[in-house]
Amino acid sequence: MNLYSKEQYLECDEFPFRAFLYPTLPDRPKMPHCHDFIELVYVAEGRGEHLYKGVSYPISKGDIFVIPPFVEHDYAVIGDEPLDVYNVLFLPSFLTYELQALSQVTPFFNFFYVEPFFRQSLDFESHIKLSVLEGREFRHRLDRIIDEFDRKALGYRISIKALLIEMLVWLSRKYEQRFVAPLLQANESKVIQSVCRFVEHHYAQDISLEQACQMCGMSQSSFTYKFKQTMGKTFTEYRNEVRIHASLKLLRETEDKIIAIAENVGIRDLSYFNKLFKQHTGLTPREYRGKYRSGRSEGR
Repeated sequence: MNLYSKEQYLECDEFPFRAFLYPTLPDRPKMPHCHDFIELVYVAEGRGEHLYKGVSYPISKGDIFVIPPFVEHDYAVIGDEPLDVYNVLFLPSFLTYELQALSQVTPFFNFFYVEPFFRQSLDFESHIKLSVLEGREFRHRLDRIIDEFDRKALGYRISIKALLIEMLVWLSRKYEQRFVAPLLQANESKVIQSVCRFVEHHYAQDISLEQACQMCGMSQSSFTYKFKQTMGKTFTEYRNEVRIHASLKLLRETEDKIIAIAENVGIRDLSYFNKLFKQHTGLTPREYRGKYRSGRSEGR
């Protein structure tokens, strides 16, 4: 499997971005690969298969999906016509503040973060299927971004960021219009277990109870009851437990300050972190570090 690196594909460290239209030809050999950047894909023409972590998904004109970093995937063409695919590539750091803000919007959070994860765990396809008219509008947006990138006129970097944010908001709205939780097709126990796995992978994100409910397509009262019935604790208790567990390794194995560790596991309030930590371990973070790092400096 090949690793496509940011040095090969993105413009530079100061502007880690690239966008282009790529025709995948019918006789293209198999090229399973991963990359160290985010890839947003739009299928403009043709039909094919997307091999994602060993599972094949049909794709065709109008499909949009997100491929996270370091996930193996590949394409295969079905038929005699090329599979024309738009690729928008960037590092998470390219839109650090913008992605943080957008992740608070549930439809965007679902499309950009949740669906790729659930596709891995429950074989759900992660995409929006655009209509013909929506596809024309989306191609127009993509073509504007690509034109800015290719021409590199004065202020092109600012323009690309603005156009990309506008496009992501547009996608989020389209996702909201279509959102009918596919998880309802699974039994309730699998739904709850999948939410738990998501929390275990993304505990550093600001995952609210409201977002968890919408991920499952349940009302808050229904989700709260079913989560506690399945897990024996509330969603908030479970999320906090996962975060505190993650902090133990950081306290034992790093020199990071306690406030930095709290933030790294998704808890922004140090006093709240200290309170939760003592509830779960019977020790303060400083006491835990001192006990399990004998001979090393507590100084945190």
